[in-house]
Amino acid sequence: MNNVPERYRIKSSQQILEIKRFGDSFSDSNLVLVKKRNKLCYPRYAVIASKTVGGAVQRNRCKRRLRNRANAYLDKIKPDYDILLIARQATLNCSPAELDRTFYNLFKKAKLLEAE
Repeated sequence: MNNVPERYRIKSSQQILEIKRFGDSFSDSNLVLVKKRNKLCYPRYAVIASKTVGGAVQRNRCKRRLRNRANAYLDKIKPDYDILLIARQATLNCSPAELDRTFYNLFKKAKLLEAE
């Protein structure tokens, strides 16, 4: 169901832990973004929603919303970064416009947008 090419996804839990441990973190009330340089010529991302977000249905809904937004930003992101998106409980209740603003602000704060 995820229509983004596989090369843009981070699947290994070991790689996710490495990004969490050694990456630079940027946060907002709705979302946490962690970035770490990679040695590839394209960006990759992973989405995490812990049990603090809610039950399985709520976590999956959060991850679906975040993946959808991340896919829209793939062509705007600098190519040599791994990005970890960590959902917060507020992610469930924010509107699509608010989520879009959050994404833009965090990507801008992290200096991940190509135009910068």
